[in-house]
Amino acid sequence: MNILITILALVVVIGVWLYFDYKLGLRALRKKSQATSTGPLASKIELITNGEDFIDRLLEDIQKANKHIHIQFYIFRDDYIGKRMVDTLVAKAEAGIDTRLLIDQFGCKLRRGTKKQLRAAGVDVAIAAKVHGPWFFFSLNRRNHRKLAVIDGHTSYLGGYNVGDEYLGRNPFFGFWRDFHVRITGEGSRAIQTQFLADFEAATGKHIERKSFFPDLQAGSQTLQFISTQGMEFEQTLLKLIRSAKNSLIIGSPYFIPTRAVMDAIIDVAQRGVFVSLILPEKADHPLVKHGATPYVIEALQAGVLVYHYYRGFYHVKAVVADQSTCLVGTPNIDKRSFHLNDEMSCLTHDQTFIETVLAVLHADMHASMTVTIEQLQKRPLLDRVKEVTAAPLSPLL
Repeated sequence: MNILITILALVVVIGVWLYFDYKLGLRALRKKSQATSTGPLASKIELITNGEDFIDRLLEDIQKANKHIHIQFYIFRDDYIGKRMVDTLVAKAEAGIDTRLLIDQFGCKLRRGTKKQLRAAGVDVAIAAKVHGPWFFFSLNRRNHRKLAVIDGHTSYLGGYNVGDEYLGRNPFFGFWRDFHVRITGEGSRAIQTQFLADFEAATGKHIERKSFFPDLQAGSQTLQFISTQGMEFEQTLLKLIRSAKNSLIIGSPYFIPTRAVMDAIIDVAQRGVFVSLILPEKADHPLVKHGATPYVIEALQAGVLVYHYYRGFYHVKAVVADQSTCLVGTPNIDKRSFHLNDEMSCLTHDQTFIETVLAVLHADMHASMTVTIEQLQKRPLLDRVKEVTAAPLSPLL
């Protein structure tokens, strides 16, 4: 009996510590967190929706680099695709190209030997978002979720793909992996370069001489704006976009665990006659995430939102299109992690050519999806309902 009491007391103490660690860490972040945004930047933007195309284009640009290569991913796996990327970076570094690789501490799946190989070749490898005090549990959950690449300062990438076999549809469970990544040339690459260097300096504590990384850039015909956030601020960007919708709103996200403010905004625009569509994955890549989303999906359906579950593979798209005239793509999900914890970066554009391309893919994805109904959810198994109850208090961390 004494052992049981001791165990229970220990569980309570740990639970209280984790709660206050998280709350105090979040409060400290809110005090210092600042979003940065650019003005309109004349660029050329290309949408990539297939993992094979993404890796092929990125590796091709890396192989053409003759000055510097800056690569940043949340997840970087030591698998077939990861080895292709590593071998390419090693070859370029050995050829004298200034090469930097920044990987989130939690998302990095590279073996020690692989990191040693990269560094021995001359690649400057840094780890972002390391766990630190005084709020250890909070810092464990505070991740750098950006996926960026900059080649010679003039060609850049931003979006949802990471480096791993599953992102190219090589995981039998997930199958085809639908995602959005954008390739940018022109003035927009300056914004991504600026963010990469800021993140690399934060990870290493070393100042980088920046002048050589910002060449003269040829202006493109498409206007882009970039928003970088450190927890908190992305919610305000999203709320503004949702509330601006007058006719239609399409949201694609792999996770749907919004804040109360975002959920209320979606319900409000739907109830005032805006045609709202929400595209989510049928499969889940994390425990409890889908169950954590269910109560919000039910609310959305009750407000008249059309909800789709993409079944062709896994849905990892992060995009919002309002009134077929404003489009947001980038790294954030529609979840509390992206709103409160993660470092993210988004691209906002009104360019009609790009938006039409995005909409064509989103509409095709709806056709490759099942329409979710309240009647279906009312028949969900008891086990699913138990998981929803379990997920509810954990929603800020899912």
